[in-house]
Amino acid sequence: MKFIIDRFDGNKNYQQTYTVEKKDIEALTLLGTLLFIKQHQDLTLNFTASCRMAICGACGVRVNGHAYLACDTKMTELFEEYKDTDIFRISPLSNYTVISDLAVDWEPAIENLRKVKPGLVAKSEFSEKEGCRQNQEQYDRIVGQWDCILCGVCASECNKLSADRSDYMEPFVYTRAWKVANDSRTKDPMIHVKPSVTNGLWNCVHCHECTNRCPKHISAAEDIAGLRAMAMRKGLNSGVGPAHAKSFYTDLVEDSGRLNEIRLALRTEGVSTALRAGTAVTLMRAGKMNPLEIFGGHTIEGHKDLVKMIKAAQAANKE
Repeated sequence: MKFIIDRFDGNKNYQQTYTVEKKDIEALTLLGTLLFIKQHQDLTLNFTASCRMAICGACGVRVNGHAYLACDTKMTELFEEYKDTDIFRISPLSNYTVISDLAVDWEPAIENLRKVKPGLVAKSEFSEKEGCRQNQEQYDRIVGQWDCILCGVCASECNKLSADRSDYMEPFVYTRAWKVANDSRTKDPMIHVKPSVTNGLWNCVHCHECTNRCPKHISAAEDIAGLRAMAMRKGLNSGVGPAHAKSFYTDLVEDSGRLNEIRLALRTEGVSTALRAGTAVTLMRAGKMNPLEIFGGHTIEGHKDLVKMIKAAQAANKE
């Protein structure tokens, strides 16, 4: 098996190829294979790892363009997934600055994590003697987010970060914010919601790659949606993002049940902005929008049932 590993020595980027017998690594994990190469072929190869038990999150890398937690990925799984090749390209996590070889700089991500104040500040009614009690339902609301190990896999896969990191944070940052904001013991959810909104919460592009690749099966996309809903319930409903969400709701519930592209653009960006940016013209040229639809369209079949489902979901969420 050939492993082409991306290297960086502090000055230049280059690739180095290592050849390994399949029988020597087929019982190992991906991290075990990296350790095998380091111990038997190249002591200068740098990567990060610690617990080897999928708890610390330190060993995230990319294989053939996709992020994996190295200690939690068996080589037999990779052989099956990429069964048409015996060449593996190993790279550092994407959307991070590389320090050396497969090791990346985590400080900017930690700074973003500090912005949302991920520590729990409990309600004042909890006493030191009794602590912060929760029932099972309250615990179940946050148990999934507790599994986040800050491995960075979600950030590596994030298409928004790949396009522009200047106005968005790593998906796991929003997961951590949602965990404490949605916790029944939290004194003030807005401590975590407000900095999420001001630091790109509405800029998620809904690619769901964070969800698809998370080794702990956490959906950062759902956590982002939860933060958005809470922000709007708490009155943070100005701006393009909330306007876009409200326009979707209007089309589905109050109008025909069919997404109206032209009214979506006008409601989201405003008439002057949409026309100035050429959004409406672009949509019409692409065949995505009929200008007559500004007056509305035919109500979809089953619209009443759709409204009932949405209303029921809203009622359950309030409970």
